[in-house]
Amino acid sequence: MSKNVLVVGSGAMAKEYIKVLQALNTPVTVVGRSATGVENFKRDTGIAALTGGLEANIGTLDIASFTHCIVATNVTQLHGNVRSLLLAGAKKILVEKPFVLDQESLDDAHRLAKERSADVFIAYNRRFFSSVIKAREIIEADGGLEMVKFDFTEWAHVIEGLEKDPYEKARWLLANSTHVIDLAFHFAGTPKGLTAYRGGALSWHPSAKVFSGAGISQKDVLFSYGSDWGSAGRWWLELFTPLRKLRLCPMEKLLETRKGTVAEQEIALDDEMEKDFKPGLYRQTELFLSGNAGELCTLSELQERFPYFCDIAGYPKNA
Repeated sequence: MSKNVLVVGSGAMAKEYIKVLQALNTPVTVVGRSATGVENFKRDTGIAALTGGLEANIGTLDIASFTHCIVATNVTQLHGNVRSLLLAGAKKILVEKPFVLDQESLDDAHRLAKERSADVFIAYNRRFFSSVIKAREIIEADGGLEMVKFDFTEWAHVIEGLEKDPYEKARWLLANSTHVIDLAFHFAGTPKGLTAYRGGALSWHPSAKVFSGAGISQKDVLFSYGSDWGSAGRWWLELFTPLRKLRLCPMEKLLETRKGTVAEQEIALDDEMEKDFKPGLYRQTELFLSGNAGELCTLSELQERFPYFCDIAGYPKNA
């Protein structure tokens, strides 16, 4: 079956998707918002996008005629655009993370997708890094995963000055940090128990500044985390097997320390593709277009894990 893709958004992330779709020789229609943004998009990609946003064009676009839709807009617009696409007949949607910033929006999307017999996937592209794929192979060969540790430290002094919607910043753990947390749970499995502690506050993120906690997954893998947004640090993830510790730091690289040693060595990766495309994006998009969910984050999976994201952050469940 031939593919026909609608991309909603004309910013930096949409341009990255276009690079992949062009490499896959996939017909594409793009809907942007501002005239300036659309002009820049055409300059950078050679594609003329429609202006005015999805709401201004949905009446003239035959949404049901598109085999796949990709939503890559600002965070605060993601849920509304997906909702509009579902109501207009879209059946296959890939939406940028985090998709939603509250449980109510997630419940609404989950219900609507089920009513419309549509599939919605959340684009956690780090699941498709060469480093992550290699780590999965090693874990399987070593006999499984025993423990996961991770750090999702954000640089508060930088984020404070970003021109973002205040609600997005107040929910920054969902908007950004879940790149790490999703990956940790992707390896360990959805929690079946979690004890979360929080301390401090930031003017733009009042729920907490420091995060610490631990738990056990449904696969009986232990996990723990610690992050201080007011101090120093960076994202990392550690994976413990019976034979070694694997470390992703930065996450595009994979390091190992073998059992009985203290030396950390870098593992060679087949990552040529990540020099031409945003890491993880080619494999993620190719899988989405293939019709095989594979390692993609489903809406049901997000529904399972979202309450734990909120527990870690200290966000109210129904806000």
